[in-house]
Amino acid sequence: MRSICPYAIAAWLALGGMMHAAEDVGAEAGIPALVFPEGVGVNIHFVRGRERDLDMIAAAGFKFVRMDFSWSGTERSLGRYTWDEYDELTANLDKRKLRALYILDYSNALYEDKLISRDPISGKEVTGIAAPRKPASVAAFARWAAAAAEHYRGRGILWEIWNEPNIGFWKPQPNVADYTALALATCRAMREADPQTLILAPASSGFPWAFFESLFQAGTLEHLDAVSVHPYRNYSQGPETAAADYRRLRAMIERDAPADKKALPIISGEWGYATHTKGVSPATQAAFFARQQLANLYHGVPLSIWYDWKNDGTDPEYNEHNFGTVTHELQPKPAYQAVWTLTNQLSGYRIARRLAAGDSAVWVLLCVDAAGNQKLAAWTTGEPAPIRLALGLTADDAVSAVDGLGQPLAVRMEGGQLAVELDSLPQYLTFGRPVRSLTAAAAWRVEPLSTLVAAGRAEPIRASVRATNPFGRPCRVRLTLDSPAQSALVPLRAPPGPGDDPAGGAAVASLNISPGEEAVHHFEFSLVRRDDEFPAVTVRTSYHEVQGTDTILVGSSEERVAFVLGNPLRLTVAPVDSGLRIAVADPAHSGFEGTAVVDGVTVALKTDGGSAELTTRNSATTGDRSVAVELRDEQGRVVLPKTAIRFRPLDIPRYRAALDGDAQIPATAELTETSAPAEPAGAAAPFPRVQRLDYRFDSGWRFVRCVAETGRPSIEGRPDALGLWIHGDGSGNSLRIRVVDDSGQTFQPTGPNLDWTGWRWVEFDLTKLEHVGRWGGADDGRVHGGLRLDTVLLVDSTRNNTAGTIYFAAPMLRNADSAGGRP
Repeated sequence: MRSICPYAIAAWLALGGMMHAAEDVGAEAGIPALVFPEGVGVNIHFVRGRERDLDMIAAAGFKFVRMDFSWSGTERSLGRYTWDEYDELTANLDKRKLRALYILDYSNALYEDKLISRDPISGKEVTGIAAPRKPASVAAFARWAAAAAEHYRGRGILWEIWNEPNIGFWKPQPNVADYTALALATCRAMREADPQTLILAPASSGFPWAFFESLFQAGTLEHLDAVSVHPYRNYSQGPETAAADYRRLRAMIERDAPADKKALPIISGEWGYATHTKGVSPATQAAFFARQQLANLYHGVPLSIWYDWKNDGTDPEYNEHNFGTVTHELQPKPAYQAVWTLTNQLSGYRIARRLAAGDSAVWVLLCVDAAGNQKLAAWTTGEPAPIRLALGLTADDAVSAVDGLGQPLAVRMEGGQLAVELDSLPQYLTFGRPVRSLTAAAAWRVEPLSTLVAAGRAEPIRASVRATNPFGRPCRVRLTLDSPAQSALVPLRAPPGPGDDPAGGAAVASLNISPGEEAVHHFEFSLVRRDDEFPAVTVRTSYHEVQGTDTILVGSSEERVAFVLGNPLRLTVAPVDSGLRIAVADPAHSGFEGTAVVDGVTVALKTDGGSAELTTRNSATTGDRSVAVELRDEQGRVVLPKTAIRFRPLDIPRYRAALDGDAQIPATAELTETSAPAEPAGAAAPFPRVQRLDYRFDSGWRFVRCVAETGRPSIEGRPDALGLWIHGDGSGNSLRIRVVDDSGQTFQPTGPNLDWTGWRWVEFDLTKLEHVGRWGGADDGRVHGGLRLDTVLLVDSTRNNTAGTIYFAAPMLRNADSAGGRP
C-alpha cells in the first residue's frame, strides 16, 4: 500500500488541527453547500475517547461524523437527562472542525415493553424494546429530543429521527403510521425548543416508495430540513446507479411538500460497500467511495455519509466487519487514501458540469473553484479504456494529474487532444491556467425546474438557460434543445428573454452577450409519449467570440435534464388460458381516452378507475404467443409506441419444492398441482390448473425453491424476462428466480415482495444480469454461453418466522421489440 496518508495526519496535527475552538463550527451551520469537501462524512460507533480515530478522520478531510444518539443511554431515569458522553464527543468533534449528524434512536425500557425480536443484520433473536408507539412513550421521546436540541443549540448538529425505520430497526416490525406519529411529534417539540435546529428523516433503508408515500402525505415534509435515505444496493451496482432513485424521490418531495419546501435537499445518510469475502475488493471499495461522493454531489446531494469509518471486527467472511476505510487496527485501506486524495484535490471546488464523452460509462466532471481554477475528475464505470478530450489546449497549457490514491500520472497530448487512460478509480487533472473551452462550459446553467412533469398537457414545460460571458469580447451563445426519440418532445414558441435573438424561442436560440453580462432564454416544450418514466431533454450550447464580422468557436458543452413523468401509462401483456390479456395501467389516475391498435385492429380504450383491460382471443393457447400493441391519444398521437411481444412457454412437466438455507431451522414446504383458487365475482383465474405452494419457516435463514422435478430446462436465445402468474398471500416474503450459465455461474434476479393477494403477472428481468446477485462459475457478472433455469420461483422468508400459501402458473419467457422513435 502506498503510504501518503500517515504523513497527512502528522502535518494536520503540526498545523494545530486540534486547536480550533467550537466558535466557528456552528457559525455557518446548515445543510452543507455543494462544494467539496463540505458534505463528506463518515459513520462511527463510539462516544468516549478514541481521539486517534478522530485525528485520522479529520486528516482524511471528512467534515461530518454520524453517530447514534441513544435515548436509553441519556435518559436512565424518568425525565432526567445525562449528556456527559455526548458532550465529550461533541467537544472532540468541535476541536477538529467536524460536524455531527446525531441519530435520535432507539427506544427506552422506561416507557416501552421489552420483546424478543430479530437483529436485522445478524438474523439472530435478541431481547429488545418496542419502538415508541404508546402515546406516553411518543411524548417522552419528543421531550427528550427537544431537550437535546436545546442543550446543543448553535453547535451545527444535524438531528436524524431514528435509523432505518422501514426495516427491523423498528420493533417489533416496521409500521409507517407509528413512525410518522413519532416523527411529527418529535419535529414539533424540537422546533419549539430551537426553531433553528436542523432535522432529517426518515433515514430509510433503500428507497421504500410506499413508506415514503404514507410519510410524506401525512405532512412530515413541512417540518424537515432534508430527507435522508440510505441508498444501499447490490455490490455489482456502482454509486452512479442511484441517480434514478434520487430523481424519483425528488419528484415525490415536489408533489407532497408545501410551497416553501419543494426544493428540500436529499441526504445520503449512510451507504457503503464492504470488503468481506463475498463483497468488493479493497480497490473497488476505494473507487466506489470516491465515486459515491462525486456522483452524489453531481446529482445535487449535499451530504454523503460513508458507512463505515473502520472495520468493526476481523472476520473476513462477515460484511459488518469489513465496511471500514481503515482496518480494525486503524491501518489505512485504499478507501482511506481515496478520500484523502479526493478532499485534497478538490477542496473548495464545485461540480460545474459533466462533459460529454460519447459513452455513458465515461464520467468527466468539470470542477471549478471561486477563483476560476479548473480541475477534471474522470473515471469509467465500464472496462478500462483511453479517451481523448478536445479542449483546445496549446503547448503553453500546463496539465498535471494524479490517480485516485494521490500518485502522479503522466499526461499525454495526442493530435492536439488530451489523452487520458480511464479506469474505475477516479483520477484528477489540474490545469495550470484556465482553459477557455472549460471556462465556457462552466459559464451557463439550466435554472432549477420541476422534476415532476406530465405528458399530453396543454400547459408547456419551461427550461430556462442562463448564460454569462466570462470573456473580454462579446459572445454569441447558440442554444439547442433536443430529446431522445422516446420522449417525443414537441418544441413550442416562447416569449423572448433578455438578450434573446429574435430568431429564438423554439428548439434553437441565440444569445448575444456583452463581456461580464448574462442573458436568459426560455425553452418551452411539451411531451407526448407516456411510456418513459424518466423522460429527458438535452440542452447544448456553443460559445462563439465575436471579432468584428467573424465569430470564433470557443467551446461547446451540453447538459442532460431528466424528469419524472407524473402521468405514465404502463402496458402489461400476459398469457391467459384463452389467449393474451392486455392491461393498461394509469397509476396516477390522470385519465386516458384513446385507441389501442392490437395486431392492426383499432379498438377504443379508456382508463376508468386507473386501468383498462382487454383480451385477445385469436392467439394460440399452446406454444408461442405473440401480439403487437400501440396506444394513441384522442388526437391520434402515439403515446405508447408499437411493441411486439412474444411469449415462449417453458417445458416443465412436473415441479418439486426444495427447502434451502440453514438446515437447522425448522421448515416445511409442499408443492402440488391443483385447480385455481376461487376468485371474487367478476374475476377470472388466468389458468384453470396451477401449482400450489404451502410453506412454513421458523426464524432464520430459510427459503424454498420451486424447481423442475428433473434437470434444468434450457433457455433458448436471450429473452428479456421470465414471467409467471402468482397468486400472492400478502406475507411480504421476497420472490426470486435463479438461472445458471455454461460456466456454472448462478444469477439470482429479485422480484417484488409478496405484498398483495390475488393474481398478478410478475416478470423477472433477464437483461441486466450483471447487476443481480451471483456466485460460482466465472463469477464475473457476464453470461457465458447459454442459460438454464435453476429455480422457477424462490420464496425467501428474509429470516422471519412466516407461513403462507401461494399459487403460480404459466412460467414463460418474454421478448419485446418496441418500434420507438418519434411518432
